[in-house]
Amino acid sequence: MNKKGNNLFTKIFRILSYLFLVFLFILACFLVFYIITSAIAKKKGTKPLISMYTIVSPSMEPTIMVGDVIVNVRAKDDNHLNEGDIITFYSNAIDTGGYTVTHRIFKKYLYNSITYYETKGDNNNSEDIGRITYDNVVGKYVLKIPQLGRIQFFVSSPAGWFLIILIPATFIIINDVLKLIQAYKIKNELGNIKTKDDPKKKNELNKNKKIRALIEKADKMNKK
Repeated sequence: MNKKGNNLFTKIFRILSYLFLVFLFILACFLVFYIITSAIAKKKGTKPLISMYTIVSPSMEPTIMVGDVIVNVRAKDDNHLNEGDIITFYSNAIDTGGYTVTHRIFKKYLYNSITYYETKGDNNNSEDIGRITYDNVVGKYVLKIPQLGRIQFFVSSPAGWFLIILIPATFIIINDVLKLIQAYKIKNELGNIKTKDDPKKKNELNKNKKIRALIEKADKMNKK
């Protein structure tokens, strides 16, 4: 690979590295916010402002696929939940093993001054058994992150944990190797310039912008 191609590869690699770090930073901020708000809600005994769930059932396909991660927001009251909305709730009619259900509101009605909801999965032939109230609802669906759950399942595996450590380490190692290669090339270029016993050559060196740039670059890399 020639010098121009190597420089282009280095720039692309750095841009991708920065983008990856920015993505991790944004994701970390969101997760911290999610954990804090969930902890506060749990302590107060209220519903979390934001909730996230990985879909493991095909009951809402094709709207929500198995492996998608959904993000819900807390509904203030019954008036913020209407027919057609997708909600995550705890069923009071069937034993789900403590897990939540994410289905669409099929019917909303008032009975004895209490608002009830009947729900149904988009991929199911019939509505769910039982009726739920606002107290059963965890949150209202606002968006999904396609197939993020599969990454979650993979990360939870031994191979996933290994790659989480291996991939960042590989990025760091490759970046350091590229810096060493670049520093070696700069050193060779500077070593080929003999200026100790040649005042004219030294003067040319001081006027040569390219060589001065190489020297400055080498100095910066040495400081790092």
